Amino acid sequence: MADKALMTTLVACLAVNGALALPLATLILGRDISLAVAAIYYRYASLPAPKTLARYWDFSLPSAEVHPTTVSKLNTFLQLVLIGTTMCVALLHDPAAPSSLTSIQSMLGGPEGVEKLVGGMGAVVAATTVYSGLSYVWLKDAVKILGDDEALKRRQGRTGRMVIGGCFGGFIVAAAWLAWKEWERKGDEEEESGGK
Repeated sequence: MADKALMTTLVACLAVNGALALPLATLILGRDISLAVAAIYYRYASLPAPKTLARYWDFSLPSAEVHPTTVSKLNTFLQLVLIGTTMCVALLHDPAAPSSLTSIQSMLGGPEGVEKLVGGMGAVVAATTVYSGLSYVWLKDAVKILGDDEALKRRQGRTGRMVIGGCFGGFIVAAAWLAWKEWERKGDEEEESGGK
């Protein structure tokens, strides 16, 4: 949970600052929000009766187990690398930066090379974020509901996967729309600058 809080804070701050693309931030935050919404559902649906608020928050009553997928773990690592790299990029533009940082920028091909590197990392993170989020939809063993009623567990699992899919699907559409708008805006700017 601590990694989610860290990721949420850093992604939100970098997106507001303009250092991280808004469509990518939407995907990263959307995946985490979707998993949180699904966790709320799974906890409620799998909690044995009587379902009370006190019992909901009583974690001595286990009702489901979450098994993060391998791609989800890889995605979290890649997100942290991207966030760390994005924060370090700001140092490269600082005139007071040590010469070692300037030499790193030169090795990467100057500011354009750094921009391509971060853009490529962003594309990889976007792809693994989508794959990771959707893996919770199609992998039936990512969340194991505890209990004896197999039919009920199958139904709850299917509904939970639908919750993740519907919620994360909405974020994917929102990120695609934001990316499209950004692409259109850049195209308009290029037309205006080319026409002058």
